[in-house]
Parts: sequence; structure tokens; C-alpha cells
Amino acid sequence: MESNSAPKVPSTLYTPRLTLILFSRSNPAHYACMLSCLNNATAWSQMGDYGIRTKEQLDALHDATRITSPIKLDRELIYLISLTSHPEELVGAVTLAQRSREIYPDIGWALKEEFIGKGYATEAAAEFLRALRDEIGIRDICTWPDEKNVPSNRVAEKLGFVEGGTVRVSDEGGKEAVVWILPGMKGVGRGGISISFWGEDAGKET
Repeated sequence: MESNSAPKVPSTLYTPRLTLILFSRSNPAHYACMLSCLNNATAWSQMGDYGIRTKEQLDALHDATRITSPIKLDRELIYLISLTSHPEELVGAVTLAQRSREIYPDIGWALKEEFIGKGYATEAAAEFLRALRDEIGIRDICTWPDEKNVPSNRVAEKLGFVEGGTVRVSDEGGKEAVVWILPGMKGVGRGGISISFWGEDAGKET
């Protein structure tokens, strides 16, 4: 059942090594970090190049994929990751996005290239997942990293996600992608749902 009352979203989350800070559109460093995460050789080889180069493009994506179900939020749900030992250093981000109301919100993670391989993505995503389920009230969450993105698929497994069906990705010509869900959640079927990275209204402009 959907709720019209917006939950309280924590401004900061903590892990043994990391501090997670709620994204702010008034902080240029937050945009710089996210753009760096998306635009490097490793990201392009594992996730693809989405062509996002500016804060305006990020804002448009965030507006189009804001959470509307099972609860409605009036802001994007993104945390920037910093090292607790060096709080001024932003190393990556964790996100929750709604591509379609036909599918669960999806969790994502991305790091600056120089911080990949240190376990930060798993550590940050685990705490974000806990907060989503226990504090914010979003319990059914999926993720759908590309099959060639082996590190992200490994993170999904470490977080406890299991394969829960497939969707068709309209941005890639209807390519079928595996959806990972949490144990106990209902599967999404086999290719009956079409989604876009750019949100539910992608391609509907006239």
C-alpha cells in the first residue's frame, strides 16, 4: 500500500570506515563527485557511458526517477560517501531510483575510479539498505547491474540479493537484464516489464 506521508530521511549515516551524507543540490562538491563516478574508464567499461556531463543532466535524471511508490518523496534519495578518516574526501555515492511503478525501486552504487576495490561500495550500500528498510520504510528493493559489470553483481550477492527474474531495458533495444531482489520478495517475472535508466517517461516526449 502506498503512503502519502513522507518519511524522515536521515541526513547522515555511518559505518566503521565511512560517513554517508545526504545529497544536496546546493553543494557543488556533491555534483563533482557523482560526475566523476559516472565519467571514468572503469565506469564506462562496466556500466556504459550515459552521456551525463553536467549538473543539469543529473538533476533531470534525479527528477525523473524520484521515489513515488511505495512512498512518495519530494527529493532524490542519494548519499555521498566520504572516508571517516578524511571527511572532506568524497569517494562515491549510493542511490535509490524509481525507473517504473511496475517494478521495485532500485539501489545503486558508484565510486571514483581510484577508490574502487577497497570494499567501500559494499560497506556503504549495506548501511544504506539498512536505513531504507528500517528507518525510511522502503522494504522491497531491487538492483539490476549489467551482466558485464562483474564487481556490481558481486556487491549485490554480498548484500544478500538473489536473482528474481528479468526485465527488458528499453535503452538497449529491449535487452533482457537480470533483476536482483531480496529474499522473500515476489519475483518480477521473465521479461514482461520494460524499464529505462531514464525513468518511466523516457521517450514519451513529443
